[in-house]
Amino acid sequence: MKEFILPSIYWIVAFFVTLPARCRKRHNNLMLVSEKGNDARDNGYHFFLYVRQQHPEVDAYYVITDDSPDRNRLAQYEDHLVRYLSFRHCCLFWKAHYLVGTHLRAGHTPLPFVVVSRLNRLLNIYKDKKVANIKHGITKNFIDRMAYERTRYNLLVCGAVPERDYFVERYGYPESVARYTGFCRFDRLSDFQVKRQILVMPTWRSYIPPDRITASRFYQAYHALLTRLDALLEQYDIDLVFYPHHRFQPVCGQFKSGVTSPRIVVADLQHYDVQQLLKDSAVMITDYSSVLFDFVYMRKPVLFYQFDRDEFLSRHFKPGYIGEESFGPVSMDVDGLLEQLTLCLEGGMQLAPAYAAKVSEFFPLHDTDNCKRVFDAVMHC
Repeated sequence: MKEFILPSIYWIVAFFVTLPARCRKRHNNLMLVSEKGNDARDNGYHFFLYVRQQHPEVDAYYVITDDSPDRNRLAQYEDHLVRYLSFRHCCLFWKAHYLVGTHLRAGHTPLPFVVVSRLNRLLNIYKDKKVANIKHGITKNFIDRMAYERTRYNLLVCGAVPERDYFVERYGYPESVARYTGFCRFDRLSDFQVKRQILVMPTWRSYIPPDRITASRFYQAYHALLTRLDALLEQYDIDLVFYPHHRFQPVCGQFKSGVTSPRIVVADLQHYDVQQLLKDSAVMITDYSSVLFDFVYMRKPVLFYQFDRDEFLSRHFKPGYIGEESFGPVSMDVDGLLEQLTLCLEGGMQLAPAYAAKVSEFFPLHDTDNCKRVFDAVMHC
């Protein structure tokens, strides 16, 4: 938490420094866009590009660290990039009329979300601001901190109809706040060329410390998978990319131990882009990750590896409104998964009709106007 002490001081000082300008209300067109603060590859990135390219009249700034590997993506907008947690960032936070983010702390304050949430209830710190969460993934499990009484967003973008309904019914969002627009990054999922490539992309476990991952059941299950694929990959002339969740990225090298097939790559976020991997791959293997929705949005098959289902749902997330079995076969052990993978490869790696019907029901909007709908929703929230 030490790294947040100075930014927190900046944030408080910036409140008073910007007070005269805010009293004159001269910044109604100022927008601050962010993801996690150190990246530019998700809905925030695509939204920012759309605003800069299609609506230059909006004074939009993107929050990102100086050392981010994604910063070069935004080089042409250098004058509209803001260093994450700098004094300038804190000043722009207070001046901005629109705070648009993909995570809980939209606009990335230096304070934890729970603190910001309480300050807002006590001091109304978001007065005269429009706070929009444009999401980094479809929410399918219950997360109590997303309740409307805690976030008080002006806009919550939803990527699917059932997700929107879930936020209204379970989290208490007004229908005017939880809006089904589709995700900005979906605009880029209509143009792709599939390679002979399998993408393995599990989610993280909040109860597994990254520095102890090799002692976990999670590691053992995925290591067993990676070390048993050699013959299958050769037989079907296909490659495989294993991409750990960003929380486990610092220890992704641990998964290379014992992996001998040259067809298997353990990918790191420094050199691989998730959206490009999704577009390139023909089949996905995951467990409970919401990234599955991007994959089936492209009408491609997903296989689920849920060796620890009871533990995961009791210790990480509570069950939500939809199960993975709606979108693909679920295997509880490595033998079952390899059997399902073999069937998928033999069948030409096609999404089965029953799953395709569910996908169409889940995503009634399937076009390249997602950024436009999100922008319109933000500007009128």
